[in-house]
Amino acid sequence: MPDPTDVILHIGTGKTGTTTIQHLMRLSRAALAEVGVLYPTSPGPVRHTKFGLSFRTDDDLEKMPAWRRMKAQSPEKFRRRVQRRLLAEIAEAALPRVLFSDEALYGFSGVPLERLRDFTDGLGGQVRIVVYLRRQDDHLISYYQQQVKVGETSRLADWSTRDRSSTYDYARRLAHWRTEMNHAALVVRRFEPRAFLDGSLEADFLAAAGIEGVPATPVERRNESLDAEAVEFLRVYNLYLAEHQGQTGQSVERHALVNRLVDRLGEHPAGPALTLPPALLDTFMETWEATNRTVAREHFGDDLLFSDDRRSARTTDEQMLDPDRIDHYCELAELPAGARDDLHRIAVREAARS
Repeated sequence: MPDPTDVILHIGTGKTGTTTIQHLMRLSRAALAEVGVLYPTSPGPVRHTKFGLSFRTDDDLEKMPAWRRMKAQSPEKFRRRVQRRLLAEIAEAALPRVLFSDEALYGFSGVPLERLRDFTDGLGGQVRIVVYLRRQDDHLISYYQQQVKVGETSRLADWSTRDRSSTYDYARRLAHWRTEMNHAALVVRRFEPRAFLDGSLEADFLAAAGIEGVPATPVERRNESLDAEAVEFLRVYNLYLAEHQGQTGQSVERHALVNRLVDRLGEHPAGPALTLPPALLDTFMETWEATNRTVAREHFGDDLLFSDDRRSARTTDEQMLDPDRIDHYCELAELPAGARDDLHRIAVREAARS
């Protein structure tokens, strides 16, 4: 019978430096192995996307762009292959700990979480869960931009009214994880620079994961944020794809366009970032006061979960694109000339609704 393997689960949340952490783990694979920690490659070279997908139900998978990109024969064959390769990698490494990182795990409940628990139980060791929490209003604004990048067509003001308690009721979500994972060790961190160990996210994560002896090498950040005007252009483009090509959700075409925009716009000074009016953000945060207080008291011995102020410098709550700017963005994104008239008409229509 193999020796038990302890598990470290980094579950996110999304938009809390997960890409930085995952690149640190990728760059530190050899150093991690030297201190007895495997950061496996079979579920993904950087982020362990396949690991999270392997626990999803068939219905869940069919809705997910990441699954469609896998082009697997069937969900069941995919699950068996991913977990067979992963278990073989763990056995070959013969290290006492294995670390997984996938921010999609945070939203698990029901069958996927049960399957994850069965998998970690099967390794026979202790489980340590690491999660970073970000103040909800800042997360909301950042998450909206991410959603527009994968096909969202609603304006921020409308999109923000949807029920997000499953994500932002932190006390309930953390309690659910602790209960369903058989009271595994739960390490909660604030995603605030002033709260990081030595002011370093890299050092803070290594400490949270209980990993010593691995250098907290700073990871170069790539700013993939778009300013308010670029976000609105991308939303107009999403409307164009939906109305003229019947295309919604993530696609290879849209992904390539977003990358081109990020690269080209990075060469020029950015405009203000899109946000909501302060009064709306204040009301939004009031919704989470009680749950934040519960988390602060339970995990930090404090009444205040977040001490950083929300981002307010160089922001705007005006979500509008001057239709005359369509040609500029089409050139940056290398869109065909045939799309410009339709994009211009949509931009005129949407500007009139602002």
